[in-house]
Amino acid sequence: MSPRVPAILTALLLLLWNPSVRADEAAEQLVLATYKLANDASTATGTVYRRKIAEGKTHCYVVTAAHVFEAMKGDACALVSRTRHDDGLYMRHEIQVPVRNDGKPLLKKHSKQDIAVLLLPDDLSIEALPFECLATEEALKQIHVGDDVCSAVYPERSEANSAGLPILRRGMIASHPLLPVKPHPMYLVDTTAWPGDSGGPVSHKTLRAPTGGPLVIGIVRGMRNITDTVKESRFVEKKTHYPLGISEVLHAVLARDLILEQWP
Repeated sequence: MSPRVPAILTALLLLLWNPSVRADEAAEQLVLATYKLANDASTATGTVYRRKIAEGKTHCYVVTAAHVFEAMKGDACALVSRTRHDDGLYMRHEIQVPVRNDGKPLLKKHSKQDIAVLLLPDDLSIEALPFECLATEEALKQIHVGDDVCSAVYPERSEANSAGLPILRRGMIASHPLLPVKPHPMYLVDTTAWPGDSGGPVSHKTLRAPTGGPLVIGIVRGMRNITDTVKESRFVEKKTHYPLGISEVLHAVLARDLILEQWP
């Protein structure tokens, strides 16, 4: 055996066991760009994307489920953000974001699907994913039923910690076919969805965006249930909804197209 072999093996072991070495930061980027959208009447999840529109100028958009904004009361909602201090500590804080102007919605909704996009104020300084992280239909050709995915969400309004960050969950694409998007705008993921998860991003476990960040392939619409109906009497009918542990997810390309359509 070459005397160099043990040295190479030792170096590889040190690399694998060194906690300071980060092989993949895509999941962390997804978490940091995802926020709770809170209102007395509606709370859910949204992800912010940054898009270059001109030299030196960018727009930031929050993408979520349309029913989230539709259920909100008043002209603003709280975007739960966080600030990272020099010592590495994250501090939670809430930013009031306008969703209506004198009762008129500021958001842009997809014409057929439960997706909405809100253009954020230019002076808002928060973490965002590059616009290129939203998957194109071409990128979806690499994705198949059975692939592993991640989602960043706020199940039952629950935050991961005192910093207000979302909870990262794992799942598997559970339905086929995925394409074309137009006849198949929604697909299933084998993970339980909860109230508060609506609007959460779903990213592919291994594929990456052209920027190197997470490839966001979906937006959580809600949970898949079955309903059991029992007729208790002539005038009383009882319905019980049972969650199947499955999330309904809309293709992220629908949000990408909506942004390009509304802000060309």
